[in-house]
Amino acid sequence: MSQADRRPLSRPPSAPDVNTLTAQEPSQSVASPQWQRLFGPSRTLIWLLIALSVVGLYHGAEFLIVHVFSVAVLFVFAAILALVLTPVVDRIQRVPPFRAHRGVAVLTLYLVGVGVIAGAVTLVAPSIIHQARRLPDLASQFQAEIDRRGLHLDLAALRPKGSALDVGVAVGVVSGVISAVVGVVVIVVISIYLLIEGRVLVATLRSLFPQRARAFDFTMVAVGATIGAYVRGQLLMSLLIGSYMAVAMTALGVHYGVLIGIAAGFLEFIPIIGAVIAMVLAVVIALLQSPLLALLAAIAGLLGHALDAYVVGPRVNGRVTQLHPLVALAALLVGAELGGILGALFSVPVAAMANIFLGALYRSRRGDDALSTQHGGDVSVDSLPRLGEEIGGIEEIGVIREPVPHAAVDA
Repeated sequence: MSQADRRPLSRPPSAPDVNTLTAQEPSQSVASPQWQRLFGPSRTLIWLLIALSVVGLYHGAEFLIVHVFSVAVLFVFAAILALVLTPVVDRIQRVPPFRAHRGVAVLTLYLVGVGVIAGAVTLVAPSIIHQARRLPDLASQFQAEIDRRGLHLDLAALRPKGSALDVGVAVGVVSGVISAVVGVVVIVVISIYLLIEGRVLVATLRSLFPQRARAFDFTMVAVGATIGAYVRGQLLMSLLIGSYMAVAMTALGVHYGVLIGIAAGFLEFIPIIGAVIAMVLAVVIALLQSPLLALLAAIAGLLGHALDAYVVGPRVNGRVTQLHPLVALAALLVGAELGGILGALFSVPVAAMANIFLGALYRSRRGDDALSTQHGGDVSVDSLPRLGEEIGGIEEIGVIREPVPHAAVDA
């Protein structure tokens, strides 16, 4: 048999499958010139609609974020208030009439608090109103002092004029006061619910992480104890320093002594620089009366700052924050840059929590138990690791026996 005879016979071409034809027909029709001419403008329109949707979503998201942030701030302040008052409610519950009724203990605490605040306002309000009415005279005294020193500056020209502007300012002030009152009421109501049902909420969240229960307890104690103790300490320091400045300036005869004390109390919430600003304010106002009075006000302010920094502060917040002053100042500046006034207020407790978590991380990297607890297994404030303490503890137990050689020496 020849080679030609050995070749396999080729099959005749089979008939095309109907399903294949029907599957190919749409692709052939899409590729047609008519569909291409229609698809070009449609694609442009689709991309235009997508771009407009993205722009709309951006502005809508911005609007949503702003309003959600406003609501979130209320919940954050309510949670902080609940953290501050939780130890007080726990102490009230130890009294037999309130032992089985936490809600009654919470309401009793708030009623007593409202009564104390109302009594304090009634006691101090006449002096505040009297000194507030004299505030316009302060601008006149500044202008007289400027003229006496030969400086060419008209403070009245710096004030915008116009009745419409005054009406707008008045409306803005009234609107701000109403918003503040509503916000305070909402914060109080939310904090009441958190004080009554907060432990149930925490237990529910803890049950969601059964494998991480110990880490959850550590985090809750670190966050709750740090923020709660810090705010309680700042409130106490604000009350003490504000009262001291008000009494000291009034005793020295400085004008607006009560207002200076109130300002010093609020400025105490700004760490490190708040007391300095209050002292400068008192000295400037006293300087309008006499240089000797300004010197006495400066001495009184320095004494108050010394009490704040070296006596009251270490005993109130020293065990909670345990931050180096430079670290606290850096945290304050970063917080003010990122979040303004709120960032400055929360910068130090956030840095204190970071100190705790970094201490736990450092302890785990060293091979020790990061989530240290007491003998009973409970996490407490005293058992929380701090980064500075961990590094200092290593040196004390002799792990670091020799200093780290400098790179230049090794070279």
